[in-house]
Order: sequence, then structure tokens, then C-alpha cells
Amino acid sequence: MNTNIAKKLTGKVALVTGGSRSIGAAIAKRLAADGAAVALTYSASPGKADEVVRSIEAAGGKALAIKADAADTEAVRLAVAKTIGTFGGIDILVNNAGTGIFAPIEQFSLEDFEKLIAINVRGLFVATQEAARHPRPSRNHS
Repeated sequence: MNTNIAKKLTGKVALVTGGSRSIGAAIAKRLAADGAAVALTYSASPGKADEVVRSIEAAGGKALAIKADAADTEAVRLAVAKTIGTFGGIDILVNNAGTGIFAPIEQFSLEDFEKLIAINVRGLFVATQEAARHPRPSRNHS
């Protein structure tokens, strides 16, 4: 891999919601490989989140796992604050946390629907809004 491409995110900070497993973990690792310090949130997989952090750190990167259920507005706000407090800001936000509930419409409960909205819509909105409230100064070195 070309080293210039691999380190194009040096000095940047990324927050990946739902970053402990699957696509989120792969995104977190890739951002770190490209030079970003990475915070990732998890809801129910602390062991998997720690695994991702250890993997990033073993490769020379900086990482932080934060317990934050995307359905919990305050937890999402605190995750953004902890990322900023630890790494000095957020340059990249990856709203990866999400859930799917699959059932015929007549069996799909209102509670299931509300859970989908809380995680897939409200969680995304809150993370984006909180990150946008703390813009980092431009560091364009061109």
C-alpha cells in the first residue's frame, strides 16, 4: 500500500458509532490505518470493542472504546464529549450504529418501530448534531 495514502488522516480524529463489530470495526481499523485517532462506540459488546482497540493500538494507532447505546440520547452526547475530551475534537463522524427488526407488518410492534427510530434515526441525528457543535479549526497545510 502506498504510504502517502495510508497516512492521509494523520492528525485527524474519527468517531465511529457501532464500531465494535462487523462493518463498524472494519471502518474503525481502516481509519486508524490511515492515521486517524479513533473512538468507537458499542452497546453490548465490550469484549469486541476492546479487541478493536487492541488491534488498532498494536498497529501503532490510537483508539478508545466508549459504551454508548445509540438509542440513548444522553449516552450519544457523552460519547461525542468523551471523544473530544480525549482526542481534542472530531474531524470524521461515521454513523454506523443501526439495527434491523424484520417481521410482517401485522406482527411488528410499536415498541419495535420506536426502537428502530431511536437507533437508526434519533441516534444518528444526535451524534451528527453534537459533533457539528464542536467544529475543529481547519488545518489545511496546502
